[in-house]
Amino acid sequence: MNTKAPKRIRITKPGRLTRSRGEKISAVEGLALTPRMRTLLDATKDKSGEERRQLIRAQFAQKTA
Repeated sequence: MNTKAPKRIRITKPGRLTRSRGEKISAVEGLALTPRMRTLLDATKDKSGEERRQLIRAQFAQKTA
């Protein structure tokens, strides 16, 4: 029996964890964004990571009534 070993593919550059990939992973784990966080993330879509983190911290620092 003459079988060839499968050709191995070498991944030299790992894929980026994008928002859509993160949401798919979270969905498998049963996690979902709250409407409040989805609104905040949509509003800060074009901002840098540090600016987004500051806005998220500010959002949670506010007291909810």
